[in-house]
Amino acid sequence: MATRTDGFRALDVDGNNLPTFEEWAVTTSDRFAEMDGNGDSKLTPAEFATSAPKPKPRSANTCACTS
Repeated sequence: MATRTDGFRALDVDGNNLPTFEEWAVTTSDRFAEMDGNGDSKLTPAEFATSAPKPKPRSANTCACTS
């Protein structure tokens, strides 16, 4: 649930706990513009790949064992 809560808060620009369509649309449009590196209003696969979430660093206590 935490990842969804973070996304919800990111969309709620005015902080009233009620994201509107306008808040979503502006956020989505801004994000698209950031990904569209060459400004052609189209996303290449490489540009789209920049939207992937960054991997979280692994904790030193995390076991990478296989069984």
